[in-house]
Amino acid sequence: MAETPRPITVPIVIFAFDRGHYLRRFCESLKAQQGVTLDESRIVLMQDGPVSRRSGVRYAEDAAMAESVAAFRAIFPGGQVVASTENLGIAFNLRRGERHAFETMQAETAYFFEDDLELGPFYLLMMERLREALAGFPEVGYFAAYGDHRASPDPGRVQIVPLDHHWGFALRRDAWRRVDAWLKPYFDILGRTDYPNRNHLGVFRWLEGQPMAIDKSSQDALKAVACAQLGIARVMTDMCFARYIGEKGASFSEKRFRELGYDRMEAATRGDIPLEAPGAARIAEILARQQAHFRQFREREFDGFLARYSGRHWDPERPLTRQDVEDLYRLLLDRLPEGEHIFEQYVGRRSVRSLRGIMFNSREFRGRNTGG
Repeated sequence: MAETPRPITVPIVIFAFDRGHYLRRFCESLKAQQGVTLDESRIVLMQDGPVSRRSGVRYAEDAAMAESVAAFRAIFPGGQVVASTENLGIAFNLRRGERHAFETMQAETAYFFEDDLELGPFYLLMMERLREALAGFPEVGYFAAYGDHRASPDPGRVQIVPLDHHWGFALRRDAWRRVDAWLKPYFDILGRTDYPNRNHLGVFRWLEGQPMAIDKSSQDALKAVACAQLGIARVMTDMCFARYIGEKGASFSEKRFRELGYDRMEAATRGDIPLEAPGAARIAEILARQQAHFRQFREREFDGFLARYSGRHWDPERPLTRQDVEDLYRLLLDRLPEGEHIFEQYVGRRSVRSLRGIMFNSREFRGRNTGG
């Protein structure tokens, strides 16, 4: 007798920007899930906007936003669209989606997807089985079922392994609250500029004061560090129940996509493969491994990495020195400040980024940089 389809009661939150063709493929794979039933009213599209309020930079055309929303509505007409009027960038659009799930919808657990994962037919069924199997392990904050495409898992059983990327993941509300609070200084740094132009050195300087660290400043990497620091385990299946399709995007090129083997990633097509129930020792082992990774990097490699990085990059949020003020005036306005009051106004009081922005937007700078 066939197993009765399981109703998906947790919210499904989808993040999208300007890749309507990817989003359509994802939504079609979500609609085609077997062994479960979907409640469209609890499927939410978090659509980012085209123009940054901070910088005024346009990151996509309005037509691309419309195409994305149309792709979602065509497949889930009963779903929710929560569109941003401005470009938030991936970090703040994700944070907006997490808040929507855990604060607005009051969910205890939610499933989160970006538009570049194509689900196999039993992805959500496996996620539901994971949710049941992990119910007795509150230390697990994240879990997913996209699997390790480099592994050769036992075809007769599904095992729990450490989570790598935050793709197609479930997140629990208590874990989210703790991670979000720990990352407040990180989000403060991100909030000063657009995400693609974030202050990497500022992030690394903040990590310098932490017992665990990494040599990346992405929101995905920092959430992994946060979980390790807070004792939150992140797990996934060893078997692949989805395939990554993001050949082109913020993190991948077609060449790198193929170099990493994602073009050969295949999703399992059976929904009856037993899930090996994880024990407390296995969850503890995974958490310990994740913590050791970030702790050892901080102790053995981070200082050298930071020295090399800071030798090639400057922190735009650092307080202005007198030399900085003189250099900016020379380079941008072809002169020195007229009067000591300029130095008194800026030195030690404003950041390099702040004065640079003021000068770029000044009538004097624009007048010197028009024409042939």
